Amino acid sequence: MKRLIIWLIIPVLALVGCNRDEDFGGNNEIKPVPFTVNIKYDASKYPSVADKAVANVTVTMENAATGDKITGKTDANGDLKLTALLPGTYSIQAELQLKKSEYEQQLGQETSYEIVHFGGFQEKVTVNANISSTLVRISSGNLGDLVIKQYYYAGSDNKLGANFRDQFIEIHNNSDQTIYADGLYLVFLEGNVNNNVTGYTLPNGQYDWSQTAGGGTAANTDYVYSNILIKVPGSGSQYPILPGKSIIVAQTAINHKMPFNDINGVGVAIQDPSKTVDLSNADFETYMGDYNISNGKKPFAWDIQNIMVPDMLVNYWSIASNDLILNVNSMLGVGILRATDAEIASWKKVAAPKAPIGTLFLQVPKKFIIDGIDITDKEQKAPKDFPSDIDASRTFIVNNTNGLAEGTFTGLSVIRKTKEIINGRVVLQDTNNSANDFVTIKANPRGYAQ
Repeated sequence: MKRLIIWLIIPVLALVGCNRDEDFGGNNEIKPVPFTVNIKYDASKYPSVADKAVANVTVTMENAATGDKITGKTDANGDLKLTALLPGTYSIQAELQLKKSEYEQQLGQETSYEIVHFGGFQEKVTVNANISSTLVRISSGNLGDLVIKQYYYAGSDNKLGANFRDQFIEIHNNSDQTIYADGLYLVFLEGNVNNNVTGYTLPNGQYDWSQTAGGGTAANTDYVYSNILIKVPGSGSQYPILPGKSIIVAQTAINHKMPFNDINGVGVAIQDPSKTVDLSNADFETYMGDYNISNGKKPFAWDIQNIMVPDMLVNYWSIASNDLILNVNSMLGVGILRATDAEIASWKKVAAPKAPIGTLFLQVPKKFIIDGIDITDKEQKAPKDFPSDIDASRTFIVNNTNGLAEGTFTGLSVIRKTKEIINGRVVLQDTNNSANDFVTIKANPRGYAQ
């Protein structure tokens, strides 16, 4: 289990694998070095205070080699000054909460929220004798009343359970008003599957989309890139989400605990029903059969249509899969958004920098995104897809016994924590920081974190 080391109590982290001569003393001992993390506001979102120091920001540095963490708060100059940090590679997470009055006074903007959460995240930060500081900018996300509650991307046992057929996403109404799901989009993100730094990536290993999209740094900070965009059907008031309730979008809306016949009439057995879930009462499903046929593709054998469950509408689809398979290797970030048909039609389609004459992906302005979460793989090598003002960090399934990251096909899901219950209405935690907001459970449609 990862250890948490609090700054000023234990000031030095253990580190393995450092090989820079200047970081060693005469006896081949690693020499700690001074290091400063400076925090400022996001310049694109808060230009009037972009150079202002931000005090009282909680900063956590995690050593990439050992998983050890060190935590402290910034001073009046926006600095966390570490006098003796061991050289290595770190990730840095920054968090700040401002009350309504503090937010309006410091940023000169009005807000309707009593608490506004800020976050920042930076990966692959080098600390050594020659690099003594870094700048991390923090931002607040688009605070909305709908949040992603549960993301079941891992799938169940591929021999005893339902493999990836039982994947689903759950969306929760965190407000005290009824919200209609009609016209809501689910957006899945394209990104690099590892953090290897190459000529087509940023320093954190994520694609440098400016190489194909143009627009300079804004291509990486103001947009996300989608390989799947699907829409809830409806005329505007057909599908209400009551306060404190949720909707389920299933890959396939059947009871996966039961055997069934695929589209070719071949029987599919379930060896252990406890390994999977019943999605026959899902609110929507992503049936792709008709879409595939209309595009000259063969439908997926396991893509069974439940005629009692409305189908999601496909707006954009640029992956090779012929079903909504939440790729257990690519670790797709997922978000929800609202936009008009005209707005979506105006969005550019660009190739990934890794294959500049290959598949095109939809360039989505981040201002349309209501909520989003980043996930990563067991080894935590898949870099973030969302900018940090949408998700300040990322989450992944873990073994709740030992706290270590878990693999896929485990039947585990990430689910948002319950913050409070107000007169029977469940309010979920939403700090725009998935590492704080989500925990791991056995996949449980319409369930809650314990």
